[in-house]
Amino acid sequence: MTFGWTGKRLRVDLSRETSSIEEIDPSYMRKWLGGRGFNSELLYQEVGPDVDPLSPDSRLIFGVGPLTGTFAPSSGRTTVTARSPLSGGFGDSNMGGHWGPELKFAGYDQLVVQGKASRPVYLWIDDDQVEIREAAAIWGRKVPQADAMIKEELGSEEIHIALIGPAGERIVSYACILNDVYRAAARCGMGAVMGSKNLKAIAVRGTGAVSIARPEEFYRICAQARDRLREDLMAQMLFDQGTWLLTMPANYEQGWFCWKNFQKGHHPQARRLSGEKHRDNFLAHREGCFACSISCGRFSRIKEGQYAGEITGGPEYETLTGIGPRIGLLEMDKVVHNNKLVNELGLDSCSCGGAIAWAMECWQRGLLTEKDTGGLVLDWGDQETITRLIEMIARREGFGDLLAEGSSRAAEILGRGAEYSISVKGHDMSQDDPRGLGFAFGIGFATGRRGGDHLQGLPCLELTGGFYPGLVEKILGTSKAEERLSPVKKPEMERYSEDLKAVGDSLTQCTFTHSWSFAVQPEDMALMLSSATGLEFAAEELLRIGSRIVHLERAYWNRLLVGRLEDKSPRRFVEEPMPDGPNQGTVFPEAELIPRYYAVRGWDPETGFPNEEVLIDLGLEKVARDLEACRAKYQDMVRSERG
Repeated sequence: MTFGWTGKRLRVDLSRETSSIEEIDPSYMRKWLGGRGFNSELLYQEVGPDVDPLSPDSRLIFGVGPLTGTFAPSSGRTTVTARSPLSGGFGDSNMGGHWGPELKFAGYDQLVVQGKASRPVYLWIDDDQVEIREAAAIWGRKVPQADAMIKEELGSEEIHIALIGPAGERIVSYACILNDVYRAAARCGMGAVMGSKNLKAIAVRGTGAVSIARPEEFYRICAQARDRLREDLMAQMLFDQGTWLLTMPANYEQGWFCWKNFQKGHHPQARRLSGEKHRDNFLAHREGCFACSISCGRFSRIKEGQYAGEITGGPEYETLTGIGPRIGLLEMDKVVHNNKLVNELGLDSCSCGGAIAWAMECWQRGLLTEKDTGGLVLDWGDQETITRLIEMIARREGFGDLLAEGSSRAAEILGRGAEYSISVKGHDMSQDDPRGLGFAFGIGFATGRRGGDHLQGLPCLELTGGFYPGLVEKILGTSKAEERLSPVKKPEMERYSEDLKAVGDSLTQCTFTHSWSFAVQPEDMALMLSSATGLEFAAEELLRIGSRIVHLERAYWNRLLVGRLEDKSPRRFVEEPMPDGPNQGTVFPEAELIPRYYAVRGWDPETGFPNEEVLIDLGLEKVARDLEACRAKYQDMVRSERG
């Protein structure tokens, strides 16, 4: 009998309108853990360089882990993986809510969707009954309406639905997937992949349970972790203010506020978007995902003004800054309204805000005119224009059609403005500036497995590690690594954080338990996993598995001939000293830190490809063979670049 995992993968072919169940080998489970690990391995094997992200041959993969659906704290996450239509490379995203546990209760560790339906459809998974249903009536509907219509049709509120909005239907390159209406798998354009398959939604109901090998031991270990989380300062702050708690330190203490497309890291009135102000004036109620011990989720209500009466889930810090300060807004009611709009339309707020900010800075600098924008005037903070642009992007109308490609590709199409696209490998940055946030974060942005994004590594040891006396020194050998803008041990910190994050995403367990709060350590994860599955795991083995996953994802890029030449920060971060605030004069020392990170990882300094012996040591012999020809081609590219 399998414990923890279900040992089953559900595969649906929309072209053939068939479904099948595949058994997952126990050795595979141990090697890849689940969730992100399962997904990344399958993507590597089945979606090669010749498969277009939006073709029927592409795969859209949903994965949960051995702890999903259990008493393990905050174990309700789901990883969604595909080749990204935004970057063209490796893509994944992670969502909370209750959809993932419901898939697990239905009996599956993984769902793989391939092919393309001949018309709009949705998928209905009711335990072992799988049905492809007509979706013509809900096609074109915004997320809340579509969710309600499916539940009415199926006759139950006790189901969970992952679905796309109009942006996904129109293949906006950064469309997202939402479940429980407000929980988003936002990054990398997973919603565009879903839309390209004519798939509006995936509704799931599961009546099974997760089998635990040693229930009493598992309960005790999880209960102890929950007790630590209840007493943990960072967890308490997340409950109190959610991720809004970042506004004040990000601006006033640390200087990485993304004002007007990162032109500044500080604004004297940033407290207008503080966590305290939101809590006291806009918080409708809190909520947690499945098995959550923190309840950081917000619901916001606008009480007065133009948008009085609106209520919406969120926003999180990345959204409130992406469609707020990054585009010149500090009014909380407008930010909350913009959040409602992008959620209902199914847009990634980070890339949407990045595209609008790019356009506004190009306008500011005379690179765009009304002839380019169809008569729109792109002044910073103009809410009427911002609302119009969000709608135009989601429906690919007029100037919005260009912005729907993301800022990097928009600049390429336009033939100007590339220097103002704050992106890495074509992926618009989250709202985080390494000139203030920290140098380990900067390494992760430049080398990122899905492009510039904070969640691939989340090295909060340099932000919140100081709240846990002795932790940073225990992991890295020196407390000096706690200093955000010190280069000391930052490559080692990023490596550790990336490996740990891969483990958490594979189990699946919320980042806030182990990489923001540090109440749950790798040793705790190993104990939970061992008692749940009946297989013995140590912390060192888990981190090694995490490293295996990171290297496989790196190899996915390398196979596309992407490496050292593309591991570059936005020019603003390395060439423009921070103009004001606590970190005035700082730049990110990329030339120093990236080679050091390669050395720590065991990657070739010329190409940025993992060395063959590193891949073999991690059990990736086939990957090492795959990269032989790619490595030679990329070496030629590097030499050509050098002249």
